[in-house]
Amino acid sequence: MLQHQKITLETPGMVLFDPVTLAAFIEQQQIKAIDLLQYFNDFPAVGNAAIAQGCLLPVYYISPWDYQLVFNDGAAFSTQPPLLDTVLDIVLPLKITSSSLIVTDLFGIMDFDLDYCLNFPPAHERLGVDAQISVAPGNYAVRVAKFIDRQDSDLENRVCGYEFLLQPVASLPAMPDLDIDDIAYDIDGLMQA
Repeated sequence: MLQHQKITLETPGMVLFDPVTLAAFIEQQQIKAIDLLQYFNDFPAVGNAAIAQGCLLPVYYISPWDYQLVFNDGAAFSTQPPLLDTVLDIVLPLKITSSSLIVTDLFGIMDFDLDYCLNFPPAHERLGVDAQISVAPGNYAVRVAKFIDRQDSDLENRVCGYEFLLQPVASLPAMPDLDIDDIAYDIDGLMQA
């Protein structure tokens, strides 16, 4: 099944997480800070553990922009050339506990509000910087593809974004041996005709 969302980023990145999974990690680590981004920067081992345990899937550094997001639980990417730009050569872990996957710009973890995430408001009550989709509980191996309509000269409205291929797995995949900051998520030529 494909699920589509649109998100407007006001920060140079976004994060995906199940709020119950992330809340359990915060409790286990006894994190008192509400600025999780700063906390994970100050304590990178904890931030890396959050990613490795599938509690948080960061997508940065990318340009603040309006992105189309496709969530796909099928066997292959639905986006095809000429829109398909790049399939990233990585597999990332994601753990879903509550059937809810939140996607938010970085402000969502800079001022983490668990109650807001657990009682996610309908789209007309939100600012467009976050979205929610339904995902069956379980462990996932996530692959990411970037797409852009380079033929459309209307930069402000052309289709561009990310497809997340969510493949159920028995156990979380191991994190790739790389710095998460080095993953090439940015879409080349995003603001060029």
